[in-house]
Amino acid sequence: MTRTTSTVFLTALLAVGAGAAGCDPGGAASGASPSASASVSRQQLLALGQEWVQCIRAHGLTRMPDAQLSQEGYLEFPPSGGYEWKRDLSNHPQAIDACKSIEDRYPPNAFRPKEKFSAEDLRKLADYAKCMREHGLPEFPDPNAAGEFDFSGTPLENGVPAQKKNTAEQACRHIWDGDIRIKNGGGGGKK
Repeated sequence: MTRTTSTVFLTALLAVGAGAAGCDPGGAASGASPSASASVSRQQLLALGQEWVQCIRAHGLTRMPDAQLSQEGYLEFPPSGGYEWKRDLSNHPQAIDACKSIEDRYPPNAFRPKEKFSAEDLRKLADYAKCMREHGLPEFPDPNAAGEFDFSGTPLENGVPAQKKNTAEQACRHIWDGDIRIKNGGGGGKK
């Protein structure tokens, strides 16, 4: 590495670190806007994301997709070829630990904020779960506080028979027609 390259790299790292230093104790950035952080350039954020990807790949998740920036400037890792990298990553805590120092350098608003559900939305999602149980999926769980249906430890974790899933969804669509977030679930892959 040349001295100029080292200086540019060090400057980029310092800029990323300075962006993370602008957090209050609650993790929100001072004067945060609804878009990605202005404390680092888009190129710096993308380089940091790709550094994390390379670390994750080096620790066993060789299919981890490349980092990308959304149109709004948020860092994202879009799935590729049906590969569920978040599920795979949850099974590799050693990779998470090994790459934590890179994650810690992300600016506070590097990622799109998660949609927050109102109490009314969560009530509707609970009614949706009840309906799904009544229409052929008795193991369908209630939503968690984030509005996700966590299939961990249920028979649905390994997949939901497609016909049962489609029948129940059709019967319950009148209760909730928004996105359904499944955590640790195999989807409708079983026949």
